[in-house]
Amino acid sequence: MTTPSAVYFGDSGRELFGWLHGVDAQAKRPLGLVVCNPFGNESLCAHRSLRHFAQAAAADGIPSLRFDYHATGDSTGEDGDPDRFRAWISSIRTAVHFLRTEAAVDRIALLGVRLGATLAAVAGAELGGIDGLIAIAPVVSARAYLRELRAFQLATDARRGIQRADGGSLESGGFELAPETQAELGKVDLARLATPPAANVLILDREGFAGSNSWAAQLASLKVHVDHRHVAGYTEMMLDSHESVVPQDMIRASTDWLRQLAGRPGTEAAVNGDIERALRPTQSVRLPLKSSAPSANGSLPPVPAIEIEERAVRFGAAPLFGIVSAPVDPTARSGHAILLLNSGAVNHVGPSRLYVTLARRWARAGHVVLRFDFAGIGDSAARAGESENIVYTRQAMQDVGDAANYLRAEWQATAVHSTGVCSGAYHSFKAAVAEVPLKSVVLINPLTFFWREGTSLALPEFRVAADMMRYRTKALRAESWLKLLRGGVDLRELAQVLMQRARAQARAPFRALARAAGVRLKDDLHAELKSVANAGTQLHFLFAAGEPGIELLRDHGGSTARRLQRQGKLDVEFIEGADHTFTDRAARNALTEALAKRLDDPKGDR
Repeated sequence: MTTPSAVYFGDSGRELFGWLHGVDAQAKRPLGLVVCNPFGNESLCAHRSLRHFAQAAAADGIPSLRFDYHATGDSTGEDGDPDRFRAWISSIRTAVHFLRTEAAVDRIALLGVRLGATLAAVAGAELGGIDGLIAIAPVVSARAYLRELRAFQLATDARRGIQRADGGSLESGGFELAPETQAELGKVDLARLATPPAANVLILDREGFAGSNSWAAQLASLKVHVDHRHVAGYTEMMLDSHESVVPQDMIRASTDWLRQLAGRPGTEAAVNGDIERALRPTQSVRLPLKSSAPSANGSLPPVPAIEIEERAVRFGAAPLFGIVSAPVDPTARSGHAILLLNSGAVNHVGPSRLYVTLARRWARAGHVVLRFDFAGIGDSAARAGESENIVYTRQAMQDVGDAANYLRAEWQATAVHSTGVCSGAYHSFKAAVAEVPLKSVVLINPLTFFWREGTSLALPEFRVAADMMRYRTKALRAESWLKLLRGGVDLRELAQVLMQRARAQARAPFRALARAAGVRLKDDLHAELKSVANAGTQLHFLFAAGEPGIELLRDHGGSTARRLQRQGKLDVEFIEGADHTFTDRAARNALTEALAKRLDDPKGDR
């Protein structure tokens, strides 16, 4: 197999980002596959699995393209751009034309998951001449799908005490659907689609789910060759990124079906599309001029409107994949570079596409920004002999070091800063501890400072810290004591938490004495904070209010952290109304402001 190629393609100013798998200019293939993402957080969860779908098809001689719709993932455009539904359909049409051209295939099949399957069906019906469609757990009624998203939003908001105006934008897992998009999307019902989306359709539904029966019947009435199956794997595929499991049964069913489709004569229908061209693929793209508005409270000035570019790059020993955002004009660059490190196993776009937003903002502020995937995460292949999707690895420090060296060598960075959410915070800090030269480190909601392989997920340290914070709060409430008296509290769990907490506190004085005597201790946050600060690396901690990481910082680095705060070498800030990954837009805006205070300054002296 050839190594997949990262490409930008499409009309100037609206370029899409994608990956070409198995495209060989010397070999003409009968069939190509275009992979269509689901929407929002489901796209982050399914990212790894869809890469495996594309790789498996390419290994069978079917060149494949997976891509990001306009204003999603790494493609150009912003989340708030208008007319999203038509933009997504247009993106699929552009991708179909692009693969026909680049892979020299006459016939096209589409593969979509959830809303991606729905969009693929609509686009296929409009285009005509599509040979096959693989629809995985398709959204048949978009109106019902929107109701599900709205119910999820209401439940999430209720837990966090958020109230929204009726009829406004819908946020699902940090991804937004404007009222206009909801209205357009709500009109789609595949069971009433009058034009066939493809000559052949394979529906792979969840086990025990009958939601696609009406659409399968409608397809049969349109003389479409329909194969409707229930296959295991969907639920596991859609777990959070660090837990998701590649659905091998679904991949085998898909590739077997595609292989048979490729071996049969194709449809003779002429392509009905109105797209006449798709720009030749490039490794970089220029983003149009755009200035940011001042912050809501006026504390931050707007970022200037300068032209920036984004470039797909590979670097380091692994090698690693990343996207660089930078001012086009070298003289507009500050000399400072920023690393954005994976949050868990979410790929380099970050939770809720946060890293894309931050990277483009900082590039317009004059910095060079690299958002990249650690080896085995996102679009960086695992090292030989290593597993995929491992969040905390010993090699992560080497990856951060390779990224920093790349920015210095290729982009002439004079100072490098590192930040990330959760595990991205951990790896930023540990890279500084490992003496990767970093100007500053911004730790956003770290959940641990000492990860050991085999750490229990049943009662890890951060969970104990979170439970203690919750118990302290509830201990002041009469209803909590009444619940205890009624037997509504899990006393065994409470005892475990209190015992683990007591053991930690009992060890603290002995560790302090050993530290004072000059004894080197294992897992000593005091020593690590001191070494990082002494190396000249500024430490910034950003916590969503109520995050357990602040409890761990106080427990394990208390006196040293307080001393460094007094010396101006460490600061801590809390963001109200946020969850762990800042899924709410208001929380993300507050986080962006907090980060801007530390990293917008071109002099890098904050």
